[in-house]
Amino acid sequence: MPFFAMRQSANIPPIFQLPDEIIEEIVAELHLHRDLIAFALTSKISASLVIPHHTQYRILRVRHSLPEMWAHLARRSDLTRNIREVHISAPSQNTMPDRYPTTLIDKKLDGNVKNAEETTRIRNLCQALQHMHHLRVFNWSWEDGAILQRPTSHSAHENAIMKTLCGLKELKTVRFNGSFAFHALSSALDSKSETYPGWNLSNLTSLSLTGTAFAKSSNSKHISHLLSRSPNLESLEAPVEFQHLVDCKLPKLKRLKLSMVSGLLSGTDTSRAIFLQAHPSIEELYWLPTGQVILAPGSLPNLRIVKSNRQLMEALEATEVMTPCPLSPPSTPVAASAPSLEEPSVPVELPPPVLRPIEYMDINNMSAQSLLDATCIDRSALRRLVIGSFDDFSTLHEVAASFPNIEWISLPPVHLPSDSTHPEVVKRDGWIEIFSKFPKLKTIRGAGIWACVGYDKQAMHEMIGDLIQVCPNLRELDHSHYSTRAQATRRIVIKRSGEHGEIVNYGVHSPHIKDPLDLVADHFY
Repeated sequence: MPFFAMRQSANIPPIFQLPDEIIEEIVAELHLHRDLIAFALTSKISASLVIPHHTQYRILRVRHSLPEMWAHLARRSDLTRNIREVHISAPSQNTMPDRYPTTLIDKKLDGNVKNAEETTRIRNLCQALQHMHHLRVFNWSWEDGAILQRPTSHSAHENAIMKTLCGLKELKTVRFNGSFAFHALSSALDSKSETYPGWNLSNLTSLSLTGTAFAKSSNSKHISHLLSRSPNLESLEAPVEFQHLVDCKLPKLKRLKLSMVSGLLSGTDTSRAIFLQAHPSIEELYWLPTGQVILAPGSLPNLRIVKSNRQLMEALEATEVMTPCPLSPPSTPVAASAPSLEEPSVPVELPPPVLRPIEYMDINNMSAQSLLDATCIDRSALRRLVIGSFDDFSTLHEVAASFPNIEWISLPPVHLPSDSTHPEVVKRDGWIEIFSKFPKLKTIRGAGIWACVGYDKQAMHEMIGDLIQVCPNLRELDHSHYSTRAQATRRIVIKRSGEHGEIVNYGVHSPHIKDPLDLVADHFY
């Protein structure tokens, strides 16, 4: 029964006695799909209001042209206005399922063959975007394997979409991944960044730019102009080749990811280090420098999550020896003849090292001993850890004792004992001994456990039983099956029930799908 017919009933919830416009505005304020479903389950009249008029109009995730859908969204502004997120990707990018409205599409109106013409489709797409007054996220990723493919068939179409995005006042998160801005004029020809509309997005809190054009030196000033229009930016992903990063001032920046696209330029590491020093607000960092990095003492004091290499760790460890400046020689005869008193030398006290509250850490090829030697880490803060190598089991025992709050760990399947010249596979008893030392361990990553049982499922079943005994908080570990579609391994999820958790079951679950908008933290899922 239609929603408005149900309202004629005498027994309806008080909320539905309000005017239609107010009810619609109340439901429109529900952002999350789960909240919409929870509201729909309260009554039949709630369900008729929410499904599908709201449940299908919060998030769009599409991999195909879908001219019918865009024509529908352009025509039905009353529905389109409630969309919060739009994700557009190439057909080959199938890690995430499609999600778009289908129920209310009018096959006769929206399915008109004229809507399939590309110029008309882009016009409808732009019209639909203009209706999305509450749009917060726009993610456009157009990568098709090794094929370099433009996101639109004509540069004017890309410009039209970019221009429309610039007019959306609530848009806060933007991601462009692929061959965008290839037709943009260089800053030498367009000094005010006016010819390509994408350079004029503003008031963003999250921006991700990955693609060859964004790494070009001729576009560097354009990107700097773009960043200057979003002074409250909290999250930034950009090519490490972006030359003018050092000139940008982003006082609220919390998350930074710098990835190599085309190759490094001379002095890149130095300028990036200067930028890091000037932004102590950074909490999450993904950066793989290639040369020596020099940071001022106390840099990155709020760093919580880091994916980097030994160059950055060495820079965080380094401290400067503070020495008093020598006195200037006397400049006048009077001063020169004055008696001088030798002051006793006072030892200079170095400031205590800054302990970064790092919770998640992945330093390429970091050994367990290097972690123990680190002096720049608050050892009570570390929760998730990737170790690239270790020697004796006793070293990992020290890690467990020194970092008592580790809940998530990834270890290699082999180690190099101090009394051996060749790596050895960690055996079953070895893993049991190692993991038993981590009292709060919840998640084990890596193929080491499967390797020690020869990838035999029955042996792994017994191994899980042993791990459950020595790791009372264990909840998840990797399966042996790797999904090429999700580009991740499946997961073994352990569930405990009963009054004291004495009933234990486990099952194999689908791989975790990484969120492309999560720059660093999702690496440690």
